[in-house]
Parts: sequence; structure tokens; C-alpha cells
Amino acid sequence: MAETIEFIKDRATKTISAAKQVATFWTWQELTIDEIQTALTAITGNSSATPPVVGQEEIASQAEQAMLAARGAWDAQLDELHRRTVQGVSMAKNRNRNNPANLAVLAGLTARGTSRAETLAEALAWESAWANIDPAWSPLPANTLAAFGVLRKLCAEDLQQGYTDEQADYRQAAEKLADMAAALEQTVEAWYADATAVFPVGTPQGDMIRSTVPTTYTPPTAKPATNPTPAPAAIRASVSP
Repeated sequence: MAETIEFIKDRATKTISAAKQVATFWTWQELTIDEIQTALTAITGNSSATPPVVGQEEIASQAEQAMLAARGAWDAQLDELHRRTVQGVSMAKNRNRNNPANLAVLAGLTARGTSRAETLAEALAWESAWANIDPAWSPLPANTLAAFGVLRKLCAEDLQQGYTDEQADYRQAAEKLADMAAALEQTVEAWYADATAVFPVGTPQGDMIRSTVPTTYTPPTAKPATNPTPAPAAIRASVSP
């Protein structure tokens, strides 16, 4: 959609205002003013109505916040999982530097992943190798094989599924908002086309409509891009699982 939702809402608001001003001379056959207002309110909401109307914008915003919260919770635990993987792999290789058999098991392990998928894959590989070489050993008292396995499964199952579910809910809400805005846009465009056909240029009503209702969307001037260096957690958060 070339126009922003803000432009569409503004145009709809001004269309409703213009329609009210010419209502004694002409009414649109397709939809009443109240019906156009209802379509706009379904997007924006109306807290003063009885009962209050929760707009699709608010529904989509709440869904986005829930998705971001789920992603934040997942990434926080992934950061801890990554930290424990780095710790375990490094200390295990050092501890087994004189044990060729164990060192061969550990040789291919890495802990340099920056994406969610890489972090989970490296953690699984380390957990498997850990169980193979010495399941009773732990790099630190809190970083045991059992605790590591619980954390890895939490990241790979519950938290990942939670984020996926919230992401799906947000996409559905955002798509519905876009569809509602597109439908409203088509409605006000159709009203304007008929209204300007009924009231030519030079008539009081025609000039009022043309000066009141915006028809052209002008995108905001782009600001120069900045490229701050993101923190490791931000890098992982920007990569899809």
C-alpha cells in the first residue's frame, strides 16, 4: 500500500467531515456517513463509546508487543545458553588436551554462532559430546550437564514455540489491519469520485470538497541512515530462526 495508514485515516476523517457538510444537498448511495465512520472507528478504536471499541491498530500493537516480549525472553535464554556453550567447549578442550580420544570428540565443536539456529545447533552438539566424554564433569557447579540440557530444551522447544505463536498472531493482526485500511481507502476514493462528479469545480460544495479532502500522499523525507554497531544480542534478535 503506497499510502500510510495515518494518511488513510486522515483522509477518511476529512471525507466524513465533507460528507456532513453536503448532506443537505446530496447523500452517497453506497454507504451512509455513519457506516464510513464505523469503518474508520474499527481501525482507530473509540474508548468513549459504550461499549468501548478496541481498534485494530491497538489489537495489532498489543500483538506486536507480545511478540517482542516473547522474542526478548527467548533471546535472553539463548544468550545464557551460548555463554554456557562457550564456557563448556573451551574448558573441556583445555581439560582434555592430553586425552586424544576425548579431544577427537571435541575437535569439531565450535561456539561462534550469531543466529538462533546456530546457537541451538552448537549447544546440541556440545551436549552430545559432553555426555559422551564425561557426563559427571561440569565447568562450574551451576553449569552441569543436566542443567545445560534443561536450558537447551527450554530454548529449543517452549520459548521458540512461544515466540512462533506470538509472531503468527501479530502477522495475522497486522494483515487484518492492512486489509481494513485498504478497504477504507477504496471507500473514500469512491466517495470522492462521485462527490466531485456531483459538485463541479467552481461550486461552493465542489471547491470545499476539493480543498478539504487530501488526495495525494507525500512520503516523509528520508533521514540520512546511521549505522551503529549492534550488540551481540541485537544481532541474534535480527536473524530469523
